Amino acid sequence: MATVVVDDPDVSLIFFTTSPPGIPRAQIKVDFKKEYNRKILSTHETNIDTIWCARCDKNPHLYNGSKFRFHSIQQENQNITFCLGLTGYKEFIGTNWADNAKELQERGKGDYGNTQAYMSDALGVGAFVQTSDDYVIFMRRSQQVGEAQGLWDIPGGHPEPEEVSGGAKKLEDINICNMSCDDVVMEIFDATKREIRDEINIPMTQLSEPCLIGVAINNTSSGRPSAEFFVKCSLSSKEVREQYNAGGAEAGESSGLRLISLKDIPTLETTEMWQEMAPSGKGCVRLYNAMMSGNR
Repeated sequence: MATVVVDDPDVSLIFFTTSPPGIPRAQIKVDFKKEYNRKILSTHETNIDTIWCARCDKNPHLYNGSKFRFHSIQQENQNITFCLGLTGYKEFIGTNWADNAKELQERGKGDYGNTQAYMSDALGVGAFVQTSDDYVIFMRRSQQVGEAQGLWDIPGGHPEPEEVSGGAKKLEDINICNMSCDDVVMEIFDATKREIRDEINIPMTQLSEPCLIGVAINNTSSGRPSAEFFVKCSLSSKEVREQYNAGGAEAGESSGLRLISLKDIPTLETTEMWQEMAPSGKGCVRLYNAMMSGNR
């Protein structure tokens, strides 16, 4: 396993494994407590409401659901611990996507020695999905999604606190003490498979257990973190395309499918497609390539 920072205009890698296919669920833990929530900057709270209302006016599909907040990741021997708190999608839009996000980061560094202290940093998940005939799944994000509209991406989304016993849709309705850390781990892994099912229309029975590749940071959204996983699909690329064309529960979140041969992934950064890739997709590909390179 390796912990490094790789700078890139769009993404940075803060952690990755060098042991394919990745780190299994049994070696992942969660430390979940309110101390890992974002710090409140009273002078910015009304701005969050203003930013959210403006974004909703442009995109009525947005919804202020509760999310897990990424604070940090720790490694002890072979075990990995995600340090998580709670946040909401409105907080994410109102901090990570605020016009004064850099100012918030500078304030956080000055006040707490942490640029992310005042940021929502809602944890995302994504999947490097390999088909039975060695193709990798990418989709073009539609115009109705909240971020990276029109760009190529990997299947992904957010683990949802409401899916965990004791959780709820609304941030204000959740008491962290009522939620189990083991259940949160389960939701992170389950959400990864659920997003593949809903976005690509692949039955979860055709997907392997996800393995953690690493964590990437989206620099275009002020340090938004995403945990990326490797998932093997038992369907062929042709079968995947047929499933996608039939339409899934979240078919409206993408407008096209692209299947790239696994052998072309190491050089994907040199192609025109890379210039149209969402930061989350770039992060996932970079993490996969880092894992495979470290294994040689």
